[in-house]
Amino acid sequence: MYYSISRDSKTSQFIQITFHITCDAGEKINLQLASWRPGRYELANYSQKIRGFGVSYDGRKVAWKKGSKDLWYFEAVQEGVYEIKYEFYANQMDAGGSWSDENQLYLNFSNFIFEVKGRDTDPITLEIDVPDDYLAASPLSLISKHKWEADSYQHVMDSPFLASKEMSHYNYVVEQTTFHLWFNGEIHFDIGNLTNVFKDFTQLQIEAFGDFPAKDYHFIFQLLPYKHYHGVEHQFSTVITFGPAKSLAEASQMKELIGVSSHELYHFWNVCRIRPKGILPYDLSKEVYLDTGLILEGVTTYMGDLFLLQSGFFSPEEYCEQVLDKLLQKEFDSFGWQNQSIVASSFDLWLDGYKIGIPDKKVSIYNRGALISLCLDLILINNGSSLAEVMREIWLQFGKTGIGYELADFQKSISSKTKNQDSIHDFFGKYVFGNENLYPQLKELLGQAGIEIEEKLDENDKLLHQFGVRVQSGIIKQIHPESDAYQKLMLGDLILRIGESDFSMSLSNPENGLLLWIERYGRKIDVKLEPQELGVFPKFTTTIKEMNEYTKIWMGKV
Repeated sequence: MYYSISRDSKTSQFIQITFHITCDAGEKINLQLASWRPGRYELANYSQKIRGFGVSYDGRKVAWKKGSKDLWYFEAVQEGVYEIKYEFYANQMDAGGSWSDENQLYLNFSNFIFEVKGRDTDPITLEIDVPDDYLAASPLSLISKHKWEADSYQHVMDSPFLASKEMSHYNYVVEQTTFHLWFNGEIHFDIGNLTNVFKDFTQLQIEAFGDFPAKDYHFIFQLLPYKHYHGVEHQFSTVITFGPAKSLAEASQMKELIGVSSHELYHFWNVCRIRPKGILPYDLSKEVYLDTGLILEGVTTYMGDLFLLQSGFFSPEEYCEQVLDKLLQKEFDSFGWQNQSIVASSFDLWLDGYKIGIPDKKVSIYNRGALISLCLDLILINNGSSLAEVMREIWLQFGKTGIGYELADFQKSISSKTKNQDSIHDFFGKYVFGNENLYPQLKELLGQAGIEIEEKLDENDKLLHQFGVRVQSGIIKQIHPESDAYQKLMLGDLILRIGESDFSMSLSNPENGLLLWIERYGRKIDVKLEPQELGVFPKFTTTIKEMNEYTKIWMGKV
C-alpha cells in the first residue's frame, strides 16, 4: 500500500492524499478511518475533516459508498491498482493533531490514514513532499529521499511526523538506545543542562523496568509562541507541544516541560506496551470502555514525577512544593470524589473525561490516580516492596508478552507484596472502586514518611473561606455545597459590588452577613448571605519534618 502526501497550498491547511492499493477482481475494500486516537479516550471523528474523496481505476471513476460516518467502501471491478484521492484539513496544533503552514508540515497519521480491513499487517509506504531544506523527525524508517515505511497500520498510525525548516536536532545515549531531541521553534534554554536531566531520568526509568526494547526513541517538541501544554505517547516517540517558547528561560516553566517529558517516556512501557486487554490491539473505529485509568494515567503521572525526585532534578523540598502541594490542592478544591469513583470516571472518559463537565461530577484519572498511586507506593515500601517493583512485574507478565492486563491483575500484584492482603482489598474498595475521602489516608501515610500536610486559610479571602464562594475576575466560578451561597448564587454570576455604601454588611464585618449586588444573565439583583464561618477551601502545603529511613527509600536517597 502506497500513500503520497503533498500540499497545493501550505497555508490553506489542506493536504492532498493519494492512496494506491492493489486489488483482486471482485474484492470489496473497506476503508476505516479512526474515530479516536491512542492516548486520548474520546471521539475525535476525524472524518469531518475529509473532503473530495474519490476512487478511480485506470483513470476511470469507481463507485463507492459510506457504511458509517467514517467507513468508506468500494468493489474492485477488475484486478489492478486502484487510486483513492482525498484532502484532509490539517489545522489542529496539539500533540495529537496535524498542522500545515508555510514553515512546517506536522502529521499524526491516525488522523487521516485508512485502516484497510483484512490488510492490517500489510506494509505501508509514504512519500511526503516537503522542501529539501526541511529537517524531518519521525520514528518511521526512511527508505529513500522523502519516502518512509511502516510495517503495518498499527505502526503507521502510532508514528508522528514533523518536517520543518526551523527544527534543531540533538541526541543522547543511554544503555544501547539513542534518544533523539527534536525542537521545532525558538530555544531559550541550555541544551546541555536539559540533556543531562533527560539522561538521568531516562536511566532510572530503564533500570526500573529492566530494559528498553528500542534502538531509537524520539522526543519531538513543538515550541510555540503562545501558551500551550500537551503531550502524547507513541510506541517509539512522543510529541510535546509547549508554549510560549520564551517562557522556558524561566526555571518554573522548564520544570513543566521536563515533567511532561518524564511522564511521556514512562508511557513507553505503561500504555504503549503494558496495555489493558481492551486496547490490545487498538480498535480506533469505536469507543473502547476502560476501567483502568488509575494505571494508564494515574500511575504514569505519579511515577514520572517520582523519577525526577529520585534522579535529583527535584530536591525533596521542591517535590513537596511542585508536586505534592499541587496534587492535593487540585483534589480537594473539587468535590468530584464525593460523587464518582476513579473507576467510574475512567469508564466515562468517552463522555466528559477531557472537559470541565458539570460541577463536582467526576475525578481526574491523572490527579486522583497519582494520589492513589502515592498511597499504594508508600504502603508497598512499608512492606519491603514498591510501586516500581509492581510495575516491573506487570511489564514482564503482561507488557513484554503482549497479552494485556485487567485491573484485577494490578490489584493482585500489589496484594502479593503486602503482609495484610485484606487491607489492599479494603483500600481498593474504598478509594478505587469507591469514592471515600482520600485525605485521612494521605495524611497518615505521608506522616509516616516524615511529611506533614498543613491547611491554611488566607485572611484576605473571606469570601472564599468563610462564605465558600470562589471568584475569578468578578465572576463566580465555584460555590461550596455546604454554604448559604449554594442556595442563593449561581455559577457565572458577576459580582458588581460587595456590601452597602456604609460597609455595614461587607467583608470587613462578615459576622453581619454579606450583601452582594450581582448581574445574572442580564438581570441585576441583590443577594444577602447569612453569617458563616465555614473555613473551607484551604491552601494545602506539605513540609518535610523528618527525613527518616522510610522517606529516604521512597525518595531514592538511600
